[in-house]
Amino acid sequence: MKSSSHFVERYCVFRSDDRWYGMNALAVRSVTPRPAITPTPHSDPTIVGLCHLQNEFLPVLSMRSLTQIQYDTCPETEPQLLVLLGPEGAWGLLIDQIETLTELETSISNFSNTEDKWNKVALGSASWKNEVLEILDPSALYEYARSLTGSFWQNSHSTQPC
Repeated sequence: MKSSSHFVERYCVFRSDDRWYGMNALAVRSVTPRPAITPTPHSDPTIVGLCHLQNEFLPVLSMRSLTQIQYDTCPETEPQLLVLLGPEGAWGLLIDQIETLTELETSISNFSNTEDKWNKVALGSASWKNEVLEILDPSALYEYARSLTGSFWQNSHSTQPC
């Protein structure tokens, strides 16, 4: 059974390719044009690398890789960096474009499919200018990224000779 509730809060609305997303504005520290990013060798494709921004080093992830969009994920195609606050500090998420910071009436779903890890990231939906947004939980997005990269590291270590 699926139930939902409605909330009005301030959200950062952004786009990754033709998909639209909203994230609670309180989780967003800043937005910047794509900085120089140093690739991380032998890492999961979701990790683009590290950047130096405002006197700190940030791990940078690709929204396209996290959503598993299967097409050219060349890092240069994601021109903006969304800096988010995570439980272990700030981290960056490459996106195509920030659209606005606005109040949205969201429909938060209480339905949970425990088999689909992305389902924990996508809290619900909202509409904005005739677009349907997927509302994301930034903490769950961080944990989702950790689970992907953790699986990659375990698999890469188990296939390497001693």
